[in-house]
Amino acid sequence: MKTLFVSLALLALGFVQTIHSLAAEVKIEELINPEVTFDSSLPEPEEVIGVNVGERHWYSHEIRQYLDSLAAASPRMVALGEHARSYGGRPLVSYAISSPENLAELETIRAARAKIVNPDVDIDLSEQPAIVHMMYSIHGNEPSGSNATPLVAYYLNAAQDSELEQQLQNIVIIFNPMLNPDGLDRFANWTNNHRGLNPSADPNDREHREHTPNGRGNYYGFDLNRDWLPHQFPESRGRLALFHDWKPNVQLDFHEQGSNNHFFFMPGKPERTHPLTPKMNQILTAKIGEYHAQTLDENGVMYFTQENYDDFFMGKGSTYPDLFGTVGILFEQPSSRGTKQNTINGLLDFPTSISNQFLTSLSSIKATSNLKNELLSYQRSHFVDLRAKQPKGYYVARAEGDATRLKEFMRVLQGHNIEILGLAEDIEAEGHTFSASDSIVIPLNQPNAAYLRALWSRQLEFEENVFYDVSTWTLPLAFDLTHTQQAVVKVKTKKLTDQFLASSKKLPESKTGYLIDWRDSASAELLYDLLEAGANVRAATGAFQAQTINNGLRDFGYGSLLISPELNKDIPTQVVKILQTAASSGLPVYAAASSFTPTGIDLGSRGFEVLSLPKVLLVTGPGTSGYDTAELWHLLDRVVNMPITMIDTFRLPSTDLSRYTHVLLTDPLKAVPGISKKLDAFIQAGGVLFAQGDSTIDWLNKEGLTEVFWKETASQKLRAEFKRTAKKDSAGDLEELLPPRQAYAEADNEAAYTLVRGVILEGDIDITHPLGYGYSDNELPMFRTNNRFMLRSSDPYSTPIAYSEQALLSGYMSAENQELARESASVIVESKGKGALVLSLDDPAFRAFWWGSQRVLINSVFFGELL
Repeated sequence: MKTLFVSLALLALGFVQTIHSLAAEVKIEELINPEVTFDSSLPEPEEVIGVNVGERHWYSHEIRQYLDSLAAASPRMVALGEHARSYGGRPLVSYAISSPENLAELETIRAARAKIVNPDVDIDLSEQPAIVHMMYSIHGNEPSGSNATPLVAYYLNAAQDSELEQQLQNIVIIFNPMLNPDGLDRFANWTNNHRGLNPSADPNDREHREHTPNGRGNYYGFDLNRDWLPHQFPESRGRLALFHDWKPNVQLDFHEQGSNNHFFFMPGKPERTHPLTPKMNQILTAKIGEYHAQTLDENGVMYFTQENYDDFFMGKGSTYPDLFGTVGILFEQPSSRGTKQNTINGLLDFPTSISNQFLTSLSSIKATSNLKNELLSYQRSHFVDLRAKQPKGYYVARAEGDATRLKEFMRVLQGHNIEILGLAEDIEAEGHTFSASDSIVIPLNQPNAAYLRALWSRQLEFEENVFYDVSTWTLPLAFDLTHTQQAVVKVKTKKLTDQFLASSKKLPESKTGYLIDWRDSASAELLYDLLEAGANVRAATGAFQAQTINNGLRDFGYGSLLISPELNKDIPTQVVKILQTAASSGLPVYAAASSFTPTGIDLGSRGFEVLSLPKVLLVTGPGTSGYDTAELWHLLDRVVNMPITMIDTFRLPSTDLSRYTHVLLTDPLKAVPGISKKLDAFIQAGGVLFAQGDSTIDWLNKEGLTEVFWKETASQKLRAEFKRTAKKDSAGDLEELLPPRQAYAEADNEAAYTLVRGVILEGDIDITHPLGYGYSDNELPMFRTNNRFMLRSSDPYSTPIAYSEQALLSGYMSAENQELARESASVIVESKGKGALVLSLDDPAFRAFWWGSQRVLINSVFFGELL
């Protein structure tokens, strides 16, 4: 029998000294039936890589190399190939592990998955294996999951055990060893290069304290476990395709949590379950949990369940599958965040973390095998019952003038296998006009209707006020679509075509110039290309109608672009080529027939302001939020397709800010000496400072760079009054100002009551303000994640976005906070010297899918000179 060690080995070879052993060796035979033997013809991890599992952190290519070699040698494992490639260029791969008999019929089994979820097709479930999707380490600095996969795969392939062989007859495992190879490698590089000959267990040691951006996120620093819903990244798109291709019965999501906790597995807190989640889903989750409990008890591993984590947000790996007839299971292993770390529970080392992920991998396989019939029956009945209960009708949506935004919205829906149709004729619904030329309809009666409803619905009433993640995510609001909230029954539909939203056209020659409709989200990328090519570009500060060649009389709103020749010159050939290419791809580019306009400003008016090429500096690194900076970087780099300069906070004192037109700031710079004076000089000289978040704005306020007044709740005012009164010589009767006593156990819930953990508020945007250019109406849904509220600016023209009187559109928000939000400021623009500050309380590019408000940031970049 072969022996595998899940520990750092103390090896001595000649005079070479290696890293000290960290803990007692953990052997596979100590975790499983000691009578199990292993197939000696199959390679062990150390034989292929030269490093034992747990000896150090493995890199993604090492994990792939070992699993590929195992798949090539084993009759129980087949490589399914690459399903995605990260922006860092690293492949994401998956494998099928099962009995040789099942693998021989793998394609037939996969094809049968579509029959199981199709109520119109009969299928014998007793002949089908259950599918379990095993996913590891979507957060790169939670590496014990991915590092356990060589060990798990070796056991599943090499173990000669009749019980395991029967389990593999009952199930097919889709083995997904790493969901985030970029982050995994970033963290492996950090910890492997910051541990010494004698690794420190001190939690303050450098090995356990990564710099920003850390290994948790992907290439751009995004949390991929929050990208299931919008799937903005290739890792997520490939993962979704794999999920919907195999339609698993069980999906396992292996994570790590804070070092001072004990192991967690689902079910989560019952009160925090999404209302559309079937009750049987939670029953099966609990049944599977019994297998984890038994395994962990047998190995003396402490754990907890039905606390902290929840099944509410439908956009993370353990909850996403719950509306697709799948049972999602979350595992949270305490993290050593490196080689070893002292915790309140004792010394936690990396090998121990790996062994727990190994144990629950096996308990999950056993549970799925034993519950096979129940899981298959549940999945089948989920789709059959859904078809029977689903009402007829359609959701209808459009994005006036912005085909790019609507196409992105459609891409998101289609990634969840949600069917979309075209509108055959114009209709009126819920006070809106929906044109057949630019509207879509989504039928409610379709297989994945449950997830569609979760994406579309607005929720204002909640059983609890505590949320592990956001309390709402209404997709049509995120994209600022004109849409119906309820199903529309009387609709004539047609097959959706790629061409019905925007048709390509040949751009005729014009001596006057060319006009671009700024409403289309792709116009920002086009504008940067034009400015970079040296085009003479002007932005309209007023609305107008213009006669165009071949397209007749058209309306143009605030922010529309005019590309015209400079005096005594032609438009550069490269600029014309860029415009022609844009027009041929369907972008709203038009040849102007005349400078005269029937209504509004003429094309030669001083109401057209000259634009210049923006040069953007994004403050990053220590002291900044990796998520917030990632969103701004991704938006400008991937969506606008323009370069920006990222500079770490500690380099700012030596950076010449005059080289840049914009500074983007997501966090206070308290630790950067002299930076407030430097930023003030930058703004005074004509620069634009975009400041995001309440803490950033508060810091600027205290540094004297701006003047903002915060609104207060009644309880906040009471506490402030108590402090003021208590400091006076004659304090008076302080007891009247004291709040009533409350039970200590309720303190956490009371604190949660005041939080704003992700709500959607209705913003009223001034479409005549440069930040409002390109918007068709004044209603703009804003995503809010903090509970600070600004008074509007004393300058009546300097609050381009204020919340409406009844602002809450969806999500949990206390009555006090709703009152504070009423007509308060979301964004304030303050002119200063030759420049300006843009103070944004909200995150306009939230998780890369808030396409409705991301234009606010884009406008601040391109129209900064107009502020």
